[in-house]
Parts: sequence; C-alpha cells; structure tokens
Amino acid sequence: MGHRFMTADVARPGVPKVSICIPAYEAERHLQATLDSVLAQNYDDFEVVIVDNNSSDRTGDIVASLHDKRVRVIRNATTLPIVDNFNWAVEQSRGDYVKLLCADDTLEPDCIAAQVRVMDANPGVVLVAIRTDFIDEVGDLLRPAKGLRGINGRQSAQRTIRQVVRSGTNPIGPPVAALFRRAEFDKCGGFRGGLLFPLELDLWVRLLQHGDFFGLTETLASFRICAGTVTALTSSRSQLAQMIEFARRLTNNPRWRISTGDRLVGLVNAFDKQLRRDVLYLMSSARSARRRRTHGGGASLEAQDSSSRRVESAHGKGKFNGIRNFN
Repeated sequence: MGHRFMTADVARPGVPKVSICIPAYEAERHLQATLDSVLAQNYDDFEVVIVDNNSSDRTGDIVASLHDKRVRVIRNATTLPIVDNFNWAVEQSRGDYVKLLCADDTLEPDCIAAQVRVMDANPGVVLVAIRTDFIDEVGDLLRPAKGLRGINGRQSAQRTIRQVVRSGTNPIGPPVAALFRRAEFDKCGGFRGGLLFPLELDLWVRLLQHGDFFGLTETLASFRICAGTVTALTSSRSQLAQMIEFARRLTNNPRWRISTGDRLVGLVNAFDKQLRRDVLYLMSSARSARRRRTHGGGASLEAQDSSSRRVESAHGKGKFNGIRNFN
C-alpha cells in the first residue's frame, strides 16, 4: 500500500492538537485497559484513532462499544503487514503531535499533558520521550522507570544518536514512550521495513534529522511484556543481529560522527541488553504459567497463546502490539 502523508497545519479550527493512534490486531486481551488509560487523560485536546487490522477476535466488539466523540475507528478490509499498518494509523491522524500506542500498553493520566508542555515550549524539539514501567500480562510490575539513560532533558540529535549506539539498545523507548511532530514524520517518510526489531528506533533516528530530542524523566506509561508480540516470537540471535546491524549503519553515517570506541562500547552493551530482554520474557512467562496453575485457567490461556503464535507464523506480520525493544 502506498501512503501519501499530508503535513499537519497549525491551529486549524476543530482539529485536535494531539492524535493518539492505536493499531490493533487480535487485541481483545488488553485493548480495553489501553483505551481506558487513554480516555482518562488530564488533557482534552486530543483524538483517538483506532485501526482494527481485520481482527477475528473481539477487538471489533470492544471498539464498537465506545461512545466518545474523540474516538475514530477504522477497520482494514485485509490484514496489513506491521509497517504498513503503523503508517496507515498515523496517516489517519489530524493532530500536530502524534503518539502511536500499541494495543496492550497504558498511559498515566498526566502523560499527554506533560509531553505536550515540552513540545509547546521547545519548537526545535521533534521528539519527546518519557520513562516507562515494564509490566506483565496482568499489569503487575516487572521493572520500574526504564529508559532515557544518558539523554535526560534537551539533547542534540548528534548526542542522542551517539548514546543510542553506545547503549546497544533503544534508550529512547518504545512507541508508548514517545510523542513526535506529525510534520517531521511526513518529512522522513514514516516507518519503514528492513530491520523489523529496531522498527521504532529507526523512525526516532530519522526524526532527529529534523530537530532535537527531549528526555522527560517522569514515568508516565507502562509497557507490557507478554506472549504474542513480535519480540516474543523472534529469536534472541535475530534480535541481537538486527541491533548490531542497525548500530553499524549509524556508525557508517558520517552525519552522526560515531567513533570506533562508541561502536565497541555499544557492541558489549548489546549482548548485555539482549540477556536482560530474555530474562524479562522468561519472568513474564513464568508468572503466566504460575497463574494458570493457581487459577485453573490453563487450557483457555494456553489456547490464546497458541493461537497468537499460529497467527504470527501464518502471516509473518506480527501482532500489532508492537515491537518489544527496550533498554
């Protein structure tokens, strides 16, 4: 599908300042919690754009039950690949600022207001990110307040990209952490394929070709770690190889002035961060298994997880709960 991105105008009457875009596919397990957190924001000037990517579960019923004038629902006639669906969701937005929220993550009530304040006060900033808690399938905490190591406050693009390489991971954070300017999204062409695991990090880097970054140290969102996401179904070896290749491409771009020393530090950290990712998924899986044994819901939950894996394998597209790439 070809996408024709249209640059957002400024202060258009009746047009919201912020668009919260939620691509949803087979998202019935967590979508209601995500929507509840979005609609409870202490900020009013936003719209919610939900793209149901031709789901076969109760995703359509959940969004059909919403009666809120801020919400627009779009249902795809066919199931789009993850990159196309992410771009399609943002293409439907009308706001000057955009947050793409995966259908199993949640926001704290002050999230949008805090990020908008940063954007409004800093016209040269194109991307602002917050810290996030990592939670398991039922919302229990796995790790608190992650992200933004070494990039707190306003940072130049060059310094931010250098920290990306040195971190060996994604210090900016997943989509739920970020708010970006729609105009710059259009300029850089949106999400693109190639390396799927660092999908959002690739976008963050290209956005920063057009301005500065701001790391807001408040923890204002939660990032869910569970079965059925692209990361859970991508081998550790593949994840690590993609991150190393992504860092190599940044290093080879003279614009970012990345040294050999930066690259070597990042290579060491990449192995460490991959191990940490693996441990978190093991923890989440172990908790889920323990709950199934305790509550006697094993057959039902196992069937859901098995179904998720079959869907991912058949389509090669990933559930639209996002790429689980984090530091």
